[in-house]
Amino acid sequence: MMADVSRISHGAAARGRIASCMFAATMTVLLMAGGALAQTPTMLVLRAVPTKSAKSGGSTAALPPLVKGDITEIKIGGKAAEITGFDPLLKGAHTLQIMILFDSMQTLGAQGQFDDIKRFVGDMPSNVEVGIGWLLQSHVKITQPPTKDRDAVYKALVPQTREAAGNPKNDNGNPFSCLRDLSAHWPDADATKLRAVLMFSDGIIRSNAQQQGADQDNPDVEGASQSLERAGIIPFPFYWLDPPPPVDPNRGEGGPLEGQQNFSQLVRDSGGSALWEGMFAPGTPGPLLNRLEAILQSSAVVTVNAPGAAGKFQRLDIKTSRDDIKVSGPDSVMIGNVWKK
Repeated sequence: MMADVSRISHGAAARGRIASCMFAATMTVLLMAGGALAQTPTMLVLRAVPTKSAKSGGSTAALPPLVKGDITEIKIGGKAAEITGFDPLLKGAHTLQIMILFDSMQTLGAQGQFDDIKRFVGDMPSNVEVGIGWLLQSHVKITQPPTKDRDAVYKALVPQTREAAGNPKNDNGNPFSCLRDLSAHWPDADATKLRAVLMFSDGIIRSNAQQQGADQDNPDVEGASQSLERAGIIPFPFYWLDPPPPVDPNRGEGGPLEGQQNFSQLVRDSGGSALWEGMFAPGTPGPLLNRLEAILQSSAVVTVNAPGAAGKFQRLDIKTSRDDIKVSGPDSVMIGNVWKK
């Protein structure tokens, strides 16, 4: 009987060892499967910026094209993200939507400035859709959703009259509140399409009487920047201010430094670029639109396997082996490019 008990004991032990091995193998497979599921394809719009360039807005340094070899490491949420795709932003495989926004308190277009904007739109390749809207009472009034129909865009470029710009009902409310509204109500929810906004405004917040120090971040601008990042929208604020006389002599006009300071804050973390030249608005938008076109041409769409579930907002870190450039992009990214309204 003792021998039988021994055989039973050894058999039970063997079966226990087999069960333990099977359990361990099963857990390994599950963990590996879980790791595979956690790799979420995510698109990043990146560009190379010369390290010796001037401050944002006034840079005239040549923009080198970003190539895959410039990037040595990408981390999302502190974890390595494998690069699986690299395409040019313009003339590439991905659709880019650009919303062009005009300030309802400005008369841009009344003196032929829309000719330069039409040229810019016409120069965009076939993978670019363009929409038109107005900053109005802290919201964006869409007059033309993003489309590849250039004629439809041209027809939507209706200049604002001086009388309409001076009407209190056409107050923009706050240009950065308008951007937050656009972030929440982008006219196309397709996550396979990339997003950018070109906003013509002086960047001055007239609805908030709170004084802002030169070394302080504006909370309205910070909120807009974070909203744009979460919605995957690259901002390109264009400093524009009507020449005197003002459309409304009773309206506080602020100053160019305030608007440009706000623009610098807006693009600092969201991966965009502020467009201005000197302290005053340009006589024509043509040269700065040429600069924007050069920025878009030098940008690339980098697809990575992001470590995490879709919909998580994680910090983005990029390393390059070159010391003459830095790779510019947003500080954080929504994994899987999941745009939540």
